Formats: sequence, C-alpha cells, structure tokens
Amino acid sequence: MRVLNADQVRARAPLPALVDCLEEAFRGRPHVPLRQVLTPPGGAGDRRFFIMPAFAEDGVTAVKLITYLPENSARNLPTIQAAIVLFSGEGVPLAMIDGTMVTRLRTAAASALASKYLSRADSRRLALAGTGALAPWMAAAHAAVRPIERIDVWGRRAERAQATVTAIRPLVGAQVEVRAAGSFEEAVRQADIVSCATSSAASVLAGRWLAPGAFVDLVGSFTPDTREADDDAVRRARIFVDTFEGALAEAGDIIGPMERGVIGRERVEGELADLVSGCVPGRRSAEEITLFKSVGTAIEDLAAARLVMAGE
Repeated sequence: MRVLNADQVRARAPLPALVDCLEEAFRGRPHVPLRQVLTPPGGAGDRRFFIMPAFAEDGVTAVKLITYLPENSARNLPTIQAAIVLFSGEGVPLAMIDGTMVTRLRTAAASALASKYLSRADSRRLALAGTGALAPWMAAAHAAVRPIERIDVWGRRAERAQATVTAIRPLVGAQVEVRAAGSFEEAVRQADIVSCATSSAASVLAGRWLAPGAFVDLVGSFTPDTREADDDAVRRARIFVDTFEGALAEAGDIIGPMERGVIGRERVEGELADLVSGCVPGRRSAEEITLFKSVGTAIEDLAAARLVMAGE
C-alpha cells in the first residue's frame, strides 16, 4: 500500500486540474452516504470526529477520517487533520493519503468550481475572511478560475492576517495584489467575490455590505448551530450548496434562516451536480447576488484521491 504525504498530494493535484476533476465527478453518480459525525471526549465539548466514505460506480472506495480540534489553533496546529484510505474495486487497500492536504485542496477547488457557474466572469476583487490553513488555498483556487487582481485578507488578529497574506502571494503570483484588510466591511463592499473560511460560530458577513453582482462563498461552518453570514446575506442571494443532503442537515448558514422563516426550502435552488449538468442555471445576470454554501462531501475526496493516484 502506498503512503502519500502532503507534498506529493500538492504536486499531483494542482488546483486547475482538481477543479476539472471535481466537475467531472459531480457529473457522475458515486454513492456517498451522509457522513458520520462523532463527539470525542476532551476540549470544551466542541471536538468532532468525522467518517466520510464514497463509493465509485466501478467499486473504487475512499474513506476519509477527520479530526476537528478547535483548541489546536492556540497550539499552532491545524484545527482539521485527516487521512484518506483508498481501496480498489476488489477491496484491496491501495493507498493512505494525507487527507489534511486533500481537504484543503478539494474544499478550495469545490468553491472554485461553484465560482465558475455563480460568479461574474470578470470578477477581479476577492475579499477573504479567515487566517487558518485553508485560507491561502481558497485564495489560490478563486484566482485559478477568475481574473483576480486584488485579494483583501481579514482576520480578527492582524498578525495572522499578515501571515496569511505572505502565504498567499507565492500561490497566486506577483500579478495579484494581496493585502491585509483592516475592515472586513470595507473589503466586502468593494469585492466581486466574498469567501469566508473561518471557525467563527457567529456571522462575520453582513448582507448589507454586499454589492450587486457579488458571489458569496461560505466554507467555514459545518454544524447546524454555527454560521458565517447573517440572515440578510442569505435572504438577498440565490442559494446553492455542494449537496442538498449535507447542507440541509449540517449547514447553519442555511438551516438557521429556514427555521426562522427568513427563507423557505425552495430558495435553495440547486447543488453542484445540478450546476455542472446544466439542470439548474447558474448566474443569470450581472446584478444578482449568488451564494454557495459548502459543508464538504466525500465525492470530492474520492475524486481528489483518484487524481493523486493517477500519477502512479
């Protein structure tokens, strides 16, 4: 059985290729059960352990095991860490793959895939909330599919925002201006794309800040009681998700407004599979606000793992 580390994953799954790979995967019909979410002991009761399987039509199987420990940020460790085991159609273990890097890359690539259908083709300015390990890859992925010229990075701690700026620069090239934002509101008001990749339990994005034509990308929260955008942001937007099953069970950004009567179920217009297959139209005008909420799906892990192994 092969063991592939983070550097090997990065080399074998460049973001443009991974976006294409995910687009093809969402056109297919893999079997993906709803992930199991367990609460292990320790911490403040907010630790999580996830089990995410996916089964391809040819029998190839990927299972991702993920730990989420919020307190790791204070230890200068990733809050999310993971490993993926890939099996052949005959059930033979083929590889153990660094799932932490796969998670970062495929999460970013899924948002970039959504952006292809939901953001304006001339989007040039990105506002990014979040200073964790995922944030640089979110910036790089959006810049891979849109002609981004400026990225404004915001975080609650200025020194971490600046460190994220430093991490982003080599991923996007010198042609893109990357700077730390003193005010997220100011950055959002001037942004074509707004991406939130935070660990915040309460909203960091206010809908009143959004300019006409903005695309909102929410990837940070993944439980029914956490959110990154307020009700106004959700109310103003055409809403799409990675999968109905996952988002309607786990995405507080969607579940909360539905429970409060801000939106109805019909306002969630489609999932990624609908967009890439053309079953549901993406952006329809330059003025509308669109929103993509992702909680993650093992479809993406399976596709990424197969892309990584294709280099063998």
